[in-house]
Amino acid sequence: MKRWKLILGLLLVFVLGVLAGAFGTRIYLKDRFEQFRKDPKARQAFIMRKLSKELSLTPEQKIKIGKIVEQVGERRREYYRKKRPEIKKIMDEGFAQIRNMLNNDQQKKLDKLRAEFEKRRKARNSSRFHQ
Repeated sequence: MKRWKLILGLLLVFVLGVLAGAFGTRIYLKDRFEQFRKDPKARQAFIMRKLSKELSLTPEQKIKIGKIVEQVGERRREYYRKKRPEIKKIMDEGFAQIRNMLNNDQQKKLDKLRAEFEKRRKARNSSRFHQ
């Protein structure tokens, strides 16, 4: 009897730990990424930091790509929650413009980043529809 109590106690502690971790992670991510919804400049700065780091952009590329990221952000906000297919088109056009400014090595890295982005987007969208 004491052995079962010990096993059930450990199992309960484990389950509560998993639930607390999941809840804490959700709160952290919501708080961390909420700023991107409220402040477009924060979102643009994040995107530029990521692109600069991953693609090793030159100063000239940073300026030109920064303007594209800003334009895409403005166009995206215009259509947000109204026309989903139009947002996808805007994003595709933005990636194409950025890709044209990069050398071959940078283009490969951008393609890899884009594939990762699409994978996360599809996973996020599929989880929304299954809830």
